[in-house]
Amino acid sequence: MSADFKVNADGSVELVEKDGIDYAPVTVQLPGGERVPFLFTIKQLNAKGKYNGFGGDFVVPSYRGSSFLDPKGRGASTGYDNAVALPAADQEELETENAKSAAGLKGSAVFSIAKYNPATGEVAGVFESIQPSDTDLGAKAPKDIKVTGLWYGQI
Repeated sequence: MSADFKVNADGSVELVEKDGIDYAPVTVQLPGGERVPFLFTIKQLNAKGKYNGFGGDFVVPSYRGSSFLDPKGRGASTGYDNAVALPAADQEELETENAKSAAGLKGSAVFSIAKYNPATGEVAGVFESIQPSDTDLGAKAPKDIKVTGLWYGQI
């Protein structure tokens, strides 16, 4: 991905995500065995702060696109409006399953710079990101996924 990275006179930094491959579909396995899909991303990130801790919010698009069809043929922009021959026992649960939504959610990330090489323009550090998991197009409540790791860039 590419971003604008600015260092201000007061020592504050700003990183604004611009373009490129800024997402990756991932599935993690939680303790206990449950598998949770999520879209690892920093889409539209606008991070501000000092070099030892700058962060901000970003958009987490739907894990599945609006044209994705579930096993009963329901989708946000294509497919059936509702599944045929479902019992009408729990209308609220049925509505949650039938009303598909590909709306994006919000995540947040914090970065810090550990090393900078002025000769090569390379910068590296650590990050922590908290973002929602897949919602099955609105049918399930998202789980908060916390990801920590190393990051690298070239200015």
